Amino acid sequence: MTSAEAALLVVDDNEDNRYTLARRLNREGYKNLTMVRNGREALDRLKAQPFDLVLLDIMMPDMNGYEVLEQVKATPALRDIPIIMISSLEEIESVIRCIELGAEDYLSKPFNPTLLRARLGASLEKKRLRDEIRKNMLRLAQELQAARALQLAMLPRQFPICSPSHPIAVHAVMEPAREVGGDLYDCFYAGEHTFCFLVGDVCGKGASAAMFMARARSLVRITVALWREWRADDLDPGELLEAVNRELCQDNDDCMFVTMFLGSIDTRSGLISFVNAGHPRPHLVSSTGETKQIDSKPALPLGVRREARFQTRTLQILPGDALFVCSDGVFEAVNGKGDLFSIERMGQLLRQANAAEPREMVRIIKDAVDAFMGTASRTDDLTALALRWRPAETAERSIV
Repeated sequence: MTSAEAALLVVDDNEDNRYTLARRLNREGYKNLTMVRNGREALDRLKAQPFDLVLLDIMMPDMNGYEVLEQVKATPALRDIPIIMISSLEEIESVIRCIELGAEDYLSKPFNPTLLRARLGASLEKKRLRDEIRKNMLRLAQELQAARALQLAMLPRQFPICSPSHPIAVHAVMEPAREVGGDLYDCFYAGEHTFCFLVGDVCGKGASAAMFMARARSLVRITVALWREWRADDLDPGELLEAVNRELCQDNDDCMFVTMFLGSIDTRSGLISFVNAGHPRPHLVSSTGETKQIDSKPALPLGVRREARFQTRTLQILPGDALFVCSDGVFEAVNGKGDLFSIERMGQLLRQANAAEPREMVRIIKDAVDAFMGTASRTDDLTALALRWRPAETAERSIV
C-alpha cells in the first residue's frame, strides 16, 4: 500500500491542528484524507466507509478520544483499524492509557515530520501485514472446509439396508477434532455373503493425517477388490492387511502409521474373521444384555514395519448380537476438569443400549461424550461404528 493509496481519517476538534496535520500529511504523499471535528462524526464515517488508519485526538468535547477508541475496539468490523493518538506532551499518561485500550501508537504536538513519517509508515505496514494474514487465513479456512467436506464424502454416509439377503444392520460416524482428521471407517459387502467393516486411527492430526487416512482406506478397498478378482477363496483379513501394510510402508518418510480393526462377517453363520492392528478392542454387545471387550491382543499398527505379519482371528456371534468398534477419541475424551470419559463408562452405556439399533447405539455414545465434555475442546477425532447381525429367522421373529 502506497501513501497515496492509504485512506486516513483525522479527528481533531481544533481547526488549526487539522490544517497543520493535513499539510504535513500532504507533504508526505498522503492525499486521501478525511477531516472530522468530533468523535461522533468520526464513528459515523468509520461505519460508512473503510479507512486504513485513524489519527485521533484525545481531548475533545462531547465524545473524547477514550470513548471513541473504546467504541471502535468494541465493534468487530472496526477493531482492527490502527489508531494513532494525537496528544500534547503533558498528556503522556493519557497516551499510555490509550495504548492499553488498543491504540497502535501516538504522536505528540507539535508534529515532528520525521517521527510522523516513521509512525505512519510503520502503522500502515503492520495493517498491510495483518490484512494479508487475514486474507490468507480466510483462504486457508475455506480450503480446509472444502477438504473436510471431501474427506467426509469419502466415508460411507448411506449404509446397507438390513434385509433377509443382507442381514447386517450398521451405522457409523466420524467427527474430526480439527477441520480434517485422521480417523476412518468403512463398511461394504465384499461378496454375496461377506460383509467387511473397519475402523482406523492415524497418528497425528490435521492435513497429513487426513491424507494418510485416505490412502489407507483406499488401499483396503482396492486390495479387497483385487482379492475377489484374482482369488476364489474367502477373504483373509490377515493377508489382506499384510498387503496394505507393505504399501503404506512404501515411501513413508514421515513414519506415519495407522491403527486398524478390520473384520469380515459370514452373513450366513455369524462367524467374524478379524485382525486388530494396534487398535482399541471392540465391544461385543450380546442380545442377552452381556457386554464385554473381545479377546484380541493388538498387533503392530500399519505402516510401522514392512515385514509385519498379521494373524487372523475368529469370533462367533449369535443372532441379534452387536459389535461396537471405536477410536480412542471416544473413551479418552477429556472434560474441563481433566476427567476421562473412560472405557468403563462406555461399556456401561453399551449395556444399557444393548437392544438399540446401530444408529441409536452410535448416537447414545456420541451424545454422552458431547455432554461429558461440555464446552471443552475436542483434542482427538471421534469415530464409532456399530453393527448387528440379524439373520433371516431372527428378522422374521422380530416382525411377528
